[in-house]
Amino acid sequence: MYLITNRNLCSEERYLEVIKESILSGVENIIIREKDLEYEALKDLYIKIKNKIKYINFQEKILDESLKNSIKKKENNDGFKVNFIINSNIEFFEKTDCQGIHLPFKLFLNLLGNRYNFNKNKILGLSLHKVEEVKCLEEIIRKLNIKIDYITLSHIYETKCKENLLPKGIELLKEAKKITDIKTVALGGILPSNVKETLKYCDDFAVMSTIMKSKNIEETISNYNEKIQLVK
Repeated sequence: MYLITNRNLCSEERYLEVIKESILSGVENIIIREKDLEYEALKDLYIKIKNKIKYINFQEKILDESLKNSIKKKENNDGFKVNFIINSNIEFFEKTDCQGIHLPFKLFLNLLGNRYNFNKNKILGLSLHKVEEVKCLEEIIRKLNIKIDYITLSHIYETKCKENLLPKGIELLKEAKKITDIKTVALGGILPSNVKETLKYCDDFAVMSTIMKSKNIEETISNYNEKIQLVK
């Protein structure tokens, strides 16, 4: 699961708590999507996030025993890793210790046109919305040998974030899978009620509003996890 942040959906205090509780509940990929913030403001927010989780106890508040065991195993083996992926801000990506960057496809193409050299040791994710974009990306990868870690495909279902746009449906996921081996992440209206069906046609999913607005993060994520287990 990928959590996409949106500080406009809650107070700053709750925003930081949501990120912490999501990590406690097993979310390993967090896309910081605060595209209106310039570098300095974004850096200040990032520092607050890092301070919030600095001394996190990964057994704290967790009631789900299977999740506790999973976290304990990770702590004992490779350590518990959380990927902070910044949305769009290249300066932030270059100057901080974030683990990756997420780019709109158009911005990605512009950067390639300017011969931008992506750091192969960091995560690179892209937002795609059409089958044609997936085909275009595959051609770029073949020509330039660029490493793309994942693509989000959206929006799959109806969502308030895209009220005036028709959803693409799972057909977008199905068609993308025929074209690419890149990790596909479904985005847009992914709920516990539809995540099982969705994951038949993609590798992972991303959530924003359902988690950012949740009053009980562990319960919300547990509801997703219960459905995910039925897919495995």
